[in-house]
Amino acid sequence: MTALNLSLAVFLVLLNGFFVAAEFALVKVRSTQLQAAVDRGSATAKLALEASRHLDAYLSATQLGITLASIGLGWVGEPAVAGLIEPLLHQLGASKKVVDGVSFGVAFTLVSAFHIVLGELAPKSWAIQRPESLT
Repeated sequence: MTALNLSLAVFLVLLNGFFVAAEFALVKVRSTQLQAAVDRGSATAKLALEASRHLDAYLSATQLGITLASIGLGWVGEPAVAGLIEPLLHQLGASKKVVDGVSFGVAFTLVSAFHIVLGELAPKSWAIQRPESLT
């Protein structure tokens, strides 16, 4: 079960990153760049141009995706990582309170770090540097 939850946590971090990248790419890309790509026959640019014309709705959708992925990550990620740490602490002879507290703290810190770096900062930087390729 832990492997499944860890896999789901990785998926949710990547899903969060997808929505973050989409949000920043939509905000950063210029409509003139999209129109030029549409004029060259790009179907994806046509969709992106339509999205940029209804920016509020699309940004709301990306925010909903980010929020749901983040909540889901907290729901499955922390217990999955804590489940890996707890046996190690039990082997060291730690009490139940210590095991619970330390495993929660370490798991929360690790999941948060991965979420911030891979689910927020990296996709944001990528989208800001290459908005045309992501829209």
